[in-house]
This record gives sequence, structure tokens and C-alpha cells, in this order.
Amino acid sequence: MIETSAEDVLELFCTSVATRQRFEAWKTDPRRVEVVPVVMAHRTRVLYGLTESDVRRICRETEHALGDVRRQVGESVPEIVDWHPNFAFTHTFHACVEHIGTAPTYQQFRKFALDEQTGRRMLGDPSRRIIRRLVESGRYSERRARAAMRWRIGNAYYGFLREVYTLVQLRSRGMDLRVHPLADALFRVDAWAGRRALSLRVGNSKFRKGLNAGRKTRTEELLSGILPPLHFDSIELEAATRFGEVHLPSAAHLDRAAARIIGLNRPGASS
Repeated sequence: MIETSAEDVLELFCTSVATRQRFEAWKTDPRRVEVVPVVMAHRTRVLYGLTESDVRRICRETEHALGDVRRQVGESVPEIVDWHPNFAFTHTFHACVEHIGTAPTYQQFRKFALDEQTGRRMLGDPSRRIIRRLVESGRYSERRARAAMRWRIGNAYYGFLREVYTLVQLRSRGMDLRVHPLADALFRVDAWAGRRALSLRVGNSKFRKGLNAGRKTRTEELLSGILPPLHFDSIELEAATRFGEVHLPSAAHLDRAAARIIGLNRPGASS
């Protein structure tokens, strides 16, 4: 069985002064007391066994992750728009996958977060606490706070499914692509193959697109001191145009990315 551990992540990414300092700061952060042992014990296994048909079935069967919430309402509570729980969303999504044995529909993920002990600790209870605090402050109605949280988590869920689909498709094209929540949340690497780190980016009016903007630049800066050097690539998507649908990369996007990355990973190929 293929698996990726936190130790695999550290062996590749935690080899420069900057990344070692980042890892140590994360390990000793009082807010991460519960987070560190969970993430360090995580093994990515289930995702490597999924097929395209599995992911498309999940996209068909999932309920609307945003419900009836519209952007104007979903982004009207800054405290939730900017909320980052101690467990990053990617931590909870990956834990859910390994718990249920497949990528979840939104209703399966919600059940995990609200009913399972691990999911409650990671996301369900913290989200309830912030909603309760905002309502008790008198600044927002419970309905608005809950709608904003649905928007926040629902969009994160759609993003995760998009990453899972990309992983499955690129692996089917011959790439030994790997993922782990420690690499994603701490080192800002969505996936990697050999010494090539991959970012999946969605065009957004709030950010400039291209090689010198957004998350990709920050990732390159963060990992710039690693030797031998890593190489970086990205798959850039247009923003979703249909409300509440999983926005998946096209076959053409994935074909080009696979050909480029596989070619650049061959011995003697230049970046």
C-alpha cells in the first residue's frame, strides 16, 4: 500500500534553516498542542487508491456545500471570513478521508465534523464556539453567523475536492504525486512529485494571476533555501462560473501539466 507520512514530508521540505525554524515554531505554538500529534501521526493512504469515477461520483452525490447562502451574506461576517481554526481545514479534510475510507460528500464531511469525536475536536466544536461568541456579542444573528460559516467551510470543501481530483488525474497520467496535510498547511505545497512542488491556484479578482503573484511566490520564497533545490509548478484555473459546483480542471489543463512535470522530472531535465 502506498502511503505518505509526516516523516516523508520533513525529509523533503524541512532541510533549510527557514523551514526548520518554521517547523519548530509550529511544534511549540501553544495553539497547536492538540494539532501537532494528530498531524504528525497522519498517514495518507486512501487518496492514492481513488479513481476518477470515484471523485466524479462524489461530486454528483454531494449535497450543495453552500446551501442557499449567497456571497453577499457568506462574506458579511469578517470574523468568520478571516477565521482560521487551530486545525487547518486541510487537516480535517484529510482526517475525514482516512476515517471513512474515501473522499467525502459534503454531508459525510458534515457528519464527521459534527458527530465524530475527532471531527468535533478539529472543526465542529471550534466552529460552534465562534458562532456562539458572535451571537452573544449582539453583532450578528445566529442565522447570519451560521450562513457565513457554511460559506466558509463549503468553499473550503469544494477546494479540497478539486485538489483530490487533480491528484487522482495526474497520478493516472504517470506522476507519482504525493500529498500530506503537513506539507499543505505548513509548507504550502499542495502536492509534489520527486523534487517538484505543485500548487493548484484558482484565479481570483483579489489576487493577480501568474508566476509572480499569490501563493506560488510565497511557497517558492519559503522553500528557496532547500538543497538540492526544489522546482515549482502550478495548475492555474479560472474562477468557477456556476454557483455551488465543484470546479474541476479540464483534461487539457491536466494533460499539459502532466507532460510538463513528467518531462522536467526526468534525469538531466532542466527547470
